[in-house]
Amino acid sequence: MDIHHSRAETNGVSLHYVTAGSGPTVMCLHGWPENHREYLYIIERLAHKYRFIAPDLRGFADSEKPFSGYEPKTIAADLLGLLDVEGAEHFHILSHDLGGPSAVALAYLAGERAQSLATIETPFFGLDYPGYVDPTVAYWHLGMHMNMDLTRFLIEGREEQYLRHFFRDFAYDPTAVPESEIHDYAVQMSQPGNLRASLNLYGYIPQAAEQTKELTATKLTVPMLAWGGRSSFGSHCVDSAKAIATTALGGVIEECGHWVFQERTEFICDELDRFWAGKT
Repeated sequence: MDIHHSRAETNGVSLHYVTAGSGPTVMCLHGWPENHREYLYIIERLAHKYRFIAPDLRGFADSEKPFSGYEPKTIAADLLGLLDVEGAEHFHILSHDLGGPSAVALAYLAGERAQSLATIETPFFGLDYPGYVDPTVAYWHLGMHMNMDLTRFLIEGREEQYLRHFFRDFAYDPTAVPESEIHDYAVQMSQPGNLRASLNLYGYIPQAAEQTKELTATKLTVPMLAWGGRSSFGSHCVDSAKAIATTALGGVIEECGHWVFQERTEFICDELDRFWAGKT
């Protein structure tokens, strides 16, 4: 698998990103505490059919770590600039976890350039429909991480211990994320500025909720795919997708937690491939 590392100046921020494969373009948005590496599972299996662009989002890993600009619309603007650098006129959008709010914003702001939106284990903030449950109420870490100073105080110097618990606690199979991978994420998170900057995805949840509420006042016409793990977000993801989009597919993955790419790799790759087919 040929992975090419690049850097680009876009929307006032310097992003590190990787590209791989050939075919229709897929823009990948990672969650916390991960970075572009989480998409290597998908790239390895589908790079023969698709061209992947997987950045470290602003504040993460080897990208710049500004003190502001973590609203979904701003991150979406970062990625639109990156897509322009890479010459991608049309593209699919794939997100996981807290990459989701920015992926939704990107789908709206890109207009006809966006061919589809797939949100995997994504918490949706700011929606209002029958049965909606605010995920900040259901998940202990969301409120804690939104208090960024307290979280930094508790985690700094203990990144590996905390992330090991984090990856095991939100998995159906606690061994699904390999120890070597946990170590690599912990090393990255221990680098200067990484923890402080990356926690902004949580600190900006109120802004994410407001922007998502504003954007989704109009139905999204981009086809959506949404999957959640039974022991994690469950039906929240697909229910939210059906509430905001004119076309939404997906469901709940049995015997699966939050780390879908690691826990049910073959299943999600088959579903993504089937979803993307015919939309180019």
